[in-house]
Amino acid sequence: MTNSKKKNLAMSTPLILSNLRVGPHNFNILEIIIGSLLGDGTMERKENSLACNFAFYQEKIHGEYLLWLHREISALGYCKEEIPQIQLRRGISDTHDVRYIFRFRTFTYTSFYWIYEGFYNNHEKRRKTIPEWIKDYLSPRAIAIWIMDDGTYLKNKGLRFSTNSFTLTEVKNLGSILESKYGLSFTLHKTGVVNQYALYLPKKNMPLLIEIVKPHIHPTMLYKLGL
Repeated sequence: MTNSKKKNLAMSTPLILSNLRVGPHNFNILEIIIGSLLGDGTMERKENSLACNFAFYQEKIHGEYLLWLHREISALGYCKEEIPQIQLRRGISDTHDVRYIFRFRTFTYTSFYWIYEGFYNNHEKRRKTIPEWIKDYLSPRAIAIWIMDDGTYLKNKGLRFSTNSFTLTEVKNLGSILESKYGLSFTLHKTGVVNQYALYLPKKNMPLLIEIVKPHIHPTMLYKLGL
């Protein structure tokens, strides 16, 4: 998509009111968004409104991945073209805890509310939940985004997803979906914190996982597959 064509889309014009941005949305943007929501991505909702947007951020060390995400989302017409700039972020409790991050947001859409409602149906606690319809969007690209956001390769052991914020039932459901759709067998590991569990892919399943997701992994993130 060329820049000239993208600028003619209502969805890529910041001055268009969010209630006029109603989709439908291409599956390419949905698999990026939903994959990231399983990991580090978050959603923001305007108060007393159905208007929602997505926020993406990564530490400086993963800046190339974040900038790649921005290019992908910008090319689809869902965020500003301006390249995200590095920002300083101080820790809440320790003024000496200085972090450098990259951050950007998508445009705001009322037609994103169904995703917000699925992932944040526990509105008061703001804890992300797993929506019932997640199976339809766990594509290879979505899984790759999830891994790049929140996967940890354990040398000579396998790969762990940081699913700590989800309930035991939700984590089991994710594992069942990945097994039924892709033949990937997972086990559950306790994290050491009460009622928190990580989804773990044993070493024997790594070749199949690599075959499924490698085409969608940014080169700087191949280490998360042990490559």
